[in-house]
Order: sequence, then C-alpha cells, then structure tokens
Amino acid sequence: MNIYEKNSVAGGFCTSWQRGGVIIDGCLHWLIGTHGDSGLGRIWREIGGIRDGDIVKLDSFYKVFYENETLTFYNDFDKLERELYRVCVCDNDRAEIARFMELLRYLGMFEIPSDIPPELITQPIKPNMAFARKTISFMTRTLGEYAQKFETPIIRYALENAPVNKRFCVLYFAETLSNLCSGNADLPRGGSSAIMRNVSERFKALGGKLMTSSPVSEIIIENGTAKGVKLESGQIVYGDYTIAACDVHHTYEKLLMNKYPPNAFFDGDADKEKYSTYSYIVAAFKTNMDLNDRKVSQIYKTEKFDLSGKECNVLSVRHYAYDESFTNDGCTVLQVFVDTNADDYERISAMSRSEYTEFKRRTGETLKRQLEKYYAVNGDVELIDVVTPRTYERYLNSYQGSFMSFPLGAKMPQQLYARTVNGIDKLYLANQWLMSPGGTPIAVISGKFAAQLIAADAEGKTS
Repeated sequence: MNIYEKNSVAGGFCTSWQRGGVIIDGCLHWLIGTHGDSGLGRIWREIGGIRDGDIVKLDSFYKVFYENETLTFYNDFDKLERELYRVCVCDNDRAEIARFMELLRYLGMFEIPSDIPPELITQPIKPNMAFARKTISFMTRTLGEYAQKFETPIIRYALENAPVNKRFCVLYFAETLSNLCSGNADLPRGGSSAIMRNVSERFKALGGKLMTSSPVSEIIIENGTAKGVKLESGQIVYGDYTIAACDVHHTYEKLLMNKYPPNAFFDGDADKEKYSTYSYIVAAFKTNMDLNDRKVSQIYKTEKFDLSGKECNVLSVRHYAYDESFTNDGCTVLQVFVDTNADDYERISAMSRSEYTEFKRRTGETLKRQLEKYYAVNGDVELIDVVTPRTYERYLNSYQGSFMSFPLGAKMPQQLYARTVNGIDKLYLANQWLMSPGGTPIAVISGKFAAQLIAADAEGKTS
C-alpha cells in the first residue's frame, strides 16, 4: 500500500512545526480515545498512534478569569461539580448545574461507534430512546444559547467562551467534558507530531510506502472505476483501490474535477447559518516564563479590543510547559486563539499578499499586548508565528480554512455521509468531514471504516 502525501510530513491537520527553536503544535488540545479499553483507544494503539506510558493527564479542561473571580472546569466529575456550585449565585442555577452534571456522568457510559461501518451492518439498529430522552434538551440548544440559562455571570461567560465553539450544541460540549472527566481524553506525550511519527513508523513497518511531498492532481477514472492517481509531477500510479483521505470539497472539485454529482454533504454549503464553518487565528509566542503553576488552558475576560477589524473581549491562552517535548533551552510556547467564522475567512482570503502580511503583523502585535496585559507576564515573550484560516487552506486544501467539519449545531442530527462516490467503483473517502463535528477521532474511525469496506468488497460482500 502506498500513501501519497501533499506535504513534507504526513498527518494533515495533526501537525506540528518549528519556529525559533521550539515546537508549535497545530492540532491537539485533547485527544478522545486515550483509555486503552475504549473502542477508539484500541484503534489508536493498533495503528501505533498512542503508546502506553506516553499519555499526559491534565487536571483541567480550562480555567476562566472573569473580573475578580475564577472558575476551573476540572477533569473530574466531583471536583467540577463542587467548583460550579462554589460560584453559583442562585437556586435556579444550582438546579441546572445538578441537571448538567447528571448528563455528564450519564454520557460517560457511551462511546463514538467505531466497530463497523454502517454500510456493513445487516441488522436494523434500534434507536436508543432512553438516550434520546436524556439528551434531547441539550441537543436543541447551542452552547451560546445554553449559557443564557445561567444567572451566574462567570458560568455564563465560561460557556460562551469555552474551548468548544459556542455554535456547537450543548451535547457536544458535554460529551467532550465527560470524556475528559472519565479519563478517556488526555494528551499523547509529544503532541501531534509524536502521533503522526508513530503512525508513520507503524505503517512502514507493516510494509507500506509513504511518499511525502507528492501532491495528487487527479484521481484516474476509467469506465466508472478508480484506477489510481496522477501526481502533480505528472507521474501516474495505478492501484486496485483508491482512498481519498483529504477534504471532501478538494476531492470532488479538484481531484474529480467536478465531474461527479456530490453527495448530500454539499447541501450544507449553501446554508451558512445551520452549517457554518469555523477556524482560528492563532498567535504563537516563545517564552521563558515559569508556567508550571498555571492551568494549561486559560480564558480571560478582557476589555473590548479591536483585532484588525474584529471586536474581541476574550483572551484564550494555552501553554505547552506541561510536556518537556515542547521545551528547548528553558523556553516553551504560548498560543493565543481567536475564533473565526466564514465571514472572517472571506475577509482574510480577499487580502492581497501585502495586506495579508500586514494583517498578520498587526494581529500578532495586538495579541501580544493583550497577553502582557492580562496574563501577568514574568519573562520574555517573543512572537514567532501567526496562523489564519488562509494558512489552513494553503497547507491542507481545507474548505474555508476550517480545521473541523461542520459544527454539530442545535437541532442538527448526527450526520453520516457516504464513504463512496456515486458512479465510481473502487474509490473510498476517509476524512473528518464524513461525520459531524469531525476532528481526529472521526478521521481515524473513517480510515478504519474505509479499510473494512475495501476488505468486504474484495471478498464480494458489498454491492
């Protein structure tokens, strides 16, 4: 089996890079499936992505600084519950906290389905009505809307500005927090680059060939069957099966040259309200600060400030001192994140090269000033990189620079999209866009499912 990778290293969004002698992790803030007994945990270990003993367990999801108060979302059910009650200002909020914590503990019993692709399931699956009744009210509100139920200002602000975008439904935020509290969402030592290095080594040890810096320009179709790929170098590579493990838009629009009708997935492109894309602006800083007594993810309520035309009142900061892999000569990395949406993408993508360069410079300087104002800097801080949706688009052919699929929003059922293309045999899709909300768990599951579908086809078990 051969993999043809556009960039100099494999991994796509699961990537890191160096600036100023330190590593910037461009992906993982948590990884669902770190528990060895979970379905995802077994997949991660089978492909070599996670190795026992190389897991870093953080004690909290994030900590909020709101005026003169703090609130920590601990990765522990009981500690989190006590912390929410500690800041609560009214009985109505206490009742909602109890309801929310009941949901978190309940969700700890469930996993993302990862055993077999739906296409190979022969028996009808009965809907879990008990689960539906328990979660329905949390599926019909976005996190931002749910925040308004609380009278406690710091809880409301913490939910509106959580590391999970406020356009997601509450259930997705709760599922993430439940996995963290259950010990099934931690971090691999070495971050994104360690995962992809391990997976690449495992792949090559099994006889696979990894061709980096080998972008594909076209999937070759003959008589309705995928026969292989054409590289941008002009080389043609034939194979029995082809897996397109990249952005769905890129697959249909470039690799298939808009010759085949897209599946229902593309219906969402026309509805920006319901199927909104989102991304980040990230400013990365090299620092020699002592960060050992700080929570890894911290969110500060700020005075309103202008970020190159975008109004902000939050400073979302993440440091990497928790892992010695990110430390070099006493320095590590701080990252500051700003949420962006489709409108931000369009504004940034329309800039000329000189305008874009100036935009990144001003953005980095503004976020550095805010960092120094609110983060109580006690050491040197040097801006080393600024990442935008335009960066994700250039590096990864990512639709509108989005680093996940469409958000799992309110009143949106969990969507599963076809892993095949109408009118083409021997071609399978494997990427995070095939199930909302995307991310590394969906990407790795989709890869497993594609392999299972190929095996079934080779045995004549699929139509």
